[in-house]
Amino acid sequence: MRSPTRQQRHQQLIKQYILSRRTMLALIGLACAPALEMLLGNESRATTPKPPANPDIPTLPQKNPSAIQLERKEQLSAVRLQYQLAFRLPNSARVATLPLQEVFDEGYSNNRAILNQKVVANQQAFFESPKPFVTLEDYAAVFKVLPLPDIAKTFQSDATFAQQRLSGPNPMELTNVLALNYNLQEKLGITDEIFQTVLSSQRGKAYVRETLNSATQEGGLFVTDYAVLDSTRVTPKSNQFLTAPIALYYADRSRGNCRLIPIAIQLGQAPFESLLCTPLDGIDWQIAKLITQMADFYVHELIRHLGQTHLVLEPIALATVRELAAVHPVNVLLKPHFEFTMAINALGDQVLINPGGYVEIILGGTLESSLNLSEYGVSEWFNNFSNFALPKNLRQRGVDERSVLQDFPYRDDGLLVWNALLDYVSRYIGIYYRSNRDVIEDFELQNWLQALRKSVSDGGFGVVSLPPRLTNRDQLIDLLTQIIFTAGPQHSAIAWIQYQYMSFIPNMPGAIYQPIPTVKGTIQDELSLTRFLPGVEQTFAQVNVIAGIGTKLDPKAFTDFGVNSFQDPRAINVLKSLQNRLEVVEKEILQRNQRREQFYPGFLPSHMANSTSG
Repeated sequence: MRSPTRQQRHQQLIKQYILSRRTMLALIGLACAPALEMLLGNESRATTPKPPANPDIPTLPQKNPSAIQLERKEQLSAVRLQYQLAFRLPNSARVATLPLQEVFDEGYSNNRAILNQKVVANQQAFFESPKPFVTLEDYAAVFKVLPLPDIAKTFQSDATFAQQRLSGPNPMELTNVLALNYNLQEKLGITDEIFQTVLSSQRGKAYVRETLNSATQEGGLFVTDYAVLDSTRVTPKSNQFLTAPIALYYADRSRGNCRLIPIAIQLGQAPFESLLCTPLDGIDWQIAKLITQMADFYVHELIRHLGQTHLVLEPIALATVRELAAVHPVNVLLKPHFEFTMAINALGDQVLINPGGYVEIILGGTLESSLNLSEYGVSEWFNNFSNFALPKNLRQRGVDERSVLQDFPYRDDGLLVWNALLDYVSRYIGIYYRSNRDVIEDFELQNWLQALRKSVSDGGFGVVSLPPRLTNRDQLIDLLTQIIFTAGPQHSAIAWIQYQYMSFIPNMPGAIYQPIPTVKGTIQDELSLTRFLPGVEQTFAQVNVIAGIGTKLDPKAFTDFGVNSFQDPRAINVLKSLQNRLEVVEKEILQRNQRREQFYPGFLPSHMANSTSG
């Protein structure tokens, strides 16, 4: 019997990979299925991707003969004609016309159609017997076909409010007071007496030894400061109201385990002028939390989600396809993590950020000022690229120490995935770049870097904080790890969790419809709270769009791309190694979730997508 050829062995390797991956996903699906994804059923499964037209093994351009180098150059010239540039925002490039190869595939499109049917049926069912929103609980009646999020049962508790800073849709705001660039008491009108009174009530003890100063020095005080929503930057729409709150939390370790306690919320940036509320203030505290949740919604959607995943990644995707030949190993590595990014952004242009679109309907600021916030988010990320690498971001915010914040699911699970990716990228790069010299001499790679870092005004993509040249493999590994993490895990962690928190209006409203209180006692009872919340039209706009952008529609799981990109058996082996490691990560996160008060799916590999695809 003849031995299998190299090509036959290659095909066997691919089949084994796909079979083992599908088996793993089926088992994981039994353990945990996100609420809305359950509605999609099995109508649309991931199909085995077809191999690309050019199955060549990736090569570095400088190692090709001159004829192949010329061929690569001509190919890139043709690609640039296909991927011409336009601008969505002054600092965020987009593709001028969506190429056919960038559109949604059949599985994705089928899932979107199924979800749209559920959303329409849900809205129609409500209007068959509409019910006014008299109490906060009445907002649950909106969910006739779509599942009622669990947050509807606990949203009013202070523990749930604090938990959302650690494992909600926007875990990017919590910052240790020691890491602030300002003095806390210069921005927050709080005294030791207020702090100790609140802490005493939470502990059920009369005596509290901690002061604001001692709690700060011990690393136990944290804030979420929404200063970016100040009136100088965001203009409210008519009959809607905005402010830039600051919330203060204390990591209490007095009972042997750490819990994050809300201490106070200041409804504005002016200490002793803006209203300060504490958990002892009854209904005033409830409205302060509601306004803070609105601010978190605003910052999450416009800055962290739209700005710092969708709008920063399309320029990188464009630079990659325009500057790196199809057989360049970096192009091959990144390609799956840009899948559908241009398509979903083009769809967002039509229904989200267009005049009269969802952003304008749902959020309290004018469309112009909302887009200015996204532009700010893009600039922050482009101007400080390495600061958004997960380990560094956690460290700079002072939330990296487990001795203070014992359970921070976004941090703890995210680092498992980050470290797995870092190892994966290191091993992949090691296949093709055998030395730092290979990096330095790779002229396509250096052109890619120059296109990325050149300012928009000079015809580049504006990631100005990147180094002037890549001189070693470690630089390249760090850069690629951050891009892949942002495109897949980071976006998944802040997107696919949205429905659980942001579709139930009393937990996270997109806008406030009554003036921001300046004194206590003006709100009579809980029934008055509904006057601060959206009416029927805005409510369904929020529910419908969050259902759409908060549901993973790509049937593939994270790194389940196989032969769609990788033709090199060496790279497939590295990919399989990552898959094996992610199976271990999945099990560890599931075990952690059994011990947690709140299940956190953000970084479950089976719950993540490859790209910013929704």
